[in-house]
Amino acid sequence: MNKFKAVVLKADGTNCEIETDFILRKTGFISEIVHMNELLDGNKYLNDYSFIVFPGGFSYGDYTGSGRIVSSIIKHHLIEDIKKFISDGKLIFGICNGFQVLVKSGILPGLGNSNEQQVSLINNDSHHYDDRWVKMKSYPNSVFTKNIDEYVEFPIAHGEGKFIYSNIKDIDKYVIFKYTDSLGNIAKSYPENPNGSMDSIAGLADATGRIAGMMPHPERFIRKEQYYANGYLKTPYGINIFENAYQYLKEEL
Repeated sequence: MNKFKAVVLKADGTNCEIETDFILRKTGFISEIVHMNELLDGNKYLNDYSFIVFPGGFSYGDYTGSGRIVSSIIKHHLIEDIKKFISDGKLIFGICNGFQVLVKSGILPGLGNSNEQQVSLINNDSHHYDDRWVKMKSYPNSVFTKNIDEYVEFPIAHGEGKFIYSNIKDIDKYVIFKYTDSLGNIAKSYPENPNGSMDSIAGLADATGRIAGMMPHPERFIRKEQYYANGYLKTPYGINIFENAYQYLKEEL
């Protein structure tokens, strides 16, 4: 197994796999786009990869709720392979719909061994789809957010991004991003908090920091020309997340 081999897992309705595959290749990975059915048919095997990315989009049309069908496939057919993948020290990252998949399959935050869903992402408080840039504060609770600027900006594009939870102590230990206002204060309301997420949570990791997901789209910010406000931002922050993954696998796997 090449430890830099990554897989972008798509399903019918996924629409961000090409951008995700591109940024993986740009940061040094040997990347492959694989449909979930190829795993179910036995044509592809998760053990051949070291990094799984669940990209954004509308898997199976979100007909039963965002990410719900893919998460059901995982729980009924792939959960043992996923558990082995995690125990082997490998990486998993979910973006937008991919974050919804990880949450609804119980992989995130993954507290305990039951794989029961512990948190959720539901309809935005605004009752509409939001597509724009947001400001966030990053937290070094994950492989993916190591050495990233404390304050970052990414685009969002979702209608079901409201993060909710209950009965999780010390949840801030697992948070990797929170929405902020223009001054860097944790967002209290719309539009700075674009979906009404509890505690303004925009991204979460598990206890190992190797499994993480976020609602904003880092794969859509890989060139400075993609954002302009009072001059170019110096660093397209999306690259940092995937560079961190590459560096981790280089040093630890």
